[in-house]
Amino acid sequence: MVPSSLPFVDTIRKAVGLLDASHADLKAEVLGQCDRIAQPTLRITVFGPFNYGKSTLLNALLGEKALPIDLVPTTGVAITVSYGATLTSRISLADGTILEEPGTDLLKRYAILDEQRRLRQDVTAVEVQSPHPFLQSGVELVDLPGTDDRAAQNELVHTKLLEADVVIQLLDGRKLMTLEEREHLQDWLLDRGITTVIFVVNFLNLMEPEERQQVLHRLRFIAQDFRATLPDGVSNLYGVDALPALRARLKGNMAAATAAGLPALESALQTLVQERLPQLTIHRLPRLLPSVAQVQQALQQQLTVLAAAPPPDNRRVELKQRVQTLLQKGFHQSVTELQDWLRLGNLLKQYQSSLAGAIEAGTATQWLEGSLQPVWKQKKRAVAEWVYQACEFFEQPRPVDVWVDWHKLKSSQPESALSSEVCRDAAHTYLVQFSETALGALSAYKIKADNILQTPIAAPPSLDLQNAQQALLENILSELQQHSSTVVQS
Repeated sequence: MVPSSLPFVDTIRKAVGLLDASHADLKAEVLGQCDRIAQPTLRITVFGPFNYGKSTLLNALLGEKALPIDLVPTTGVAITVSYGATLTSRISLADGTILEEPGTDLLKRYAILDEQRRLRQDVTAVEVQSPHPFLQSGVELVDLPGTDDRAAQNELVHTKLLEADVVIQLLDGRKLMTLEEREHLQDWLLDRGITTVIFVVNFLNLMEPEERQQVLHRLRFIAQDFRATLPDGVSNLYGVDALPALRARLKGNMAAATAAGLPALESALQTLVQERLPQLTIHRLPRLLPSVAQVQQALQQQLTVLAAAPPPDNRRVELKQRVQTLLQKGFHQSVTELQDWLRLGNLLKQYQSSLAGAIEAGTATQWLEGSLQPVWKQKKRAVAEWVYQACEFFEQPRPVDVWVDWHKLKSSQPESALSSEVCRDAAHTYLVQFSETALGALSAYKIKADNILQTPIAAPPSLDLQNAQQALLENILSELQQHSSTVVQS
């Protein structure tokens, strides 16, 4: 027994929570493994390249065509088979929709690759329920995509293998083991603590008897690294001709199924399930160790960086605060100057007479472009320059500049008038509208700018906080080491 199993998982979760953002993938992988620890179902996953007969083998074990098979490789997503009273297919889509139908026709529409060898992008999960008694005991079968077709499929297989309690590595007897398959054995299985592996050799029926014996003899040497985790009486190498086995099962021909090697594999899986189901947590814990080692390494790196960090320096914060104060002061001063210029009394005093003369002469547009607008642009630019600097300093996007619709203002004033009195009144009306419009636009702009200028400047962590972070990392690392040692000894 491993009495520290649950505390170990709790410690791993706490440790993963301390990982920085650069380890997001590792965090997701380890948390997924922790979630799997407590699940009561034993998962048997079939693994191998496309067109090796994975779906055919699972169909033979189930005694029916529950999974899609064809003359070309078709399975494009992991398909989970669990117990159900009747054969049923269920598809989960990205928008939350669940599709469910009796039989397996649904799989042909959603779980196979198209002519371009691509799967539908909206499929998130594929499940099949089967009434086979073997599943009723708490077993799930998983049909994985092939490993030699696309990078996306390889990534999915690599992830799903960590959820397996037993891996059936399907081999093609005509090819022995390719270099890629040998690399997968080491990198995807052994190095990740996945050692409960049963090798099944397909297509032996297509070979001469002497060749079959040679192939099985050579494969025993490859399979021996995976012997230690299997119970007594269970081999980890079987020859099963998947398609003849499926045909025999569908016809109820026991002699043909035996000749195809299926009953021997079924017996081994039954024994393995009976031995593993009562102690799933104990058998799963060692699988966490390679991932825990990665977490320890990542936390140790973070601890090293933290320990080497210089003591908190408030001078940089003080400098930033001084710059912020200067920006705020310059901005508010330029705003005050623009507001003073826009006050109606000042506008009337400075521009009413000359604008009235321009209206009487019919040159109001030229006067605006040469007298009023250039001053407005200069003063609002002075305001905006402080905001531009603040946006760069605080790494914020620039707000839209202060803006006045001159065409709307011009449409409300006459280009000419019959008397000086009327012209003076028109100039007054125009400057009133300009003052109100510009001050309103400036007020709205000031609210946006103040939000940027008042961006909080974070103070560096105190020395006490830095020491506390170091102590926390050191304690978690110590706990992980103690729990890992306990699991290894058990």
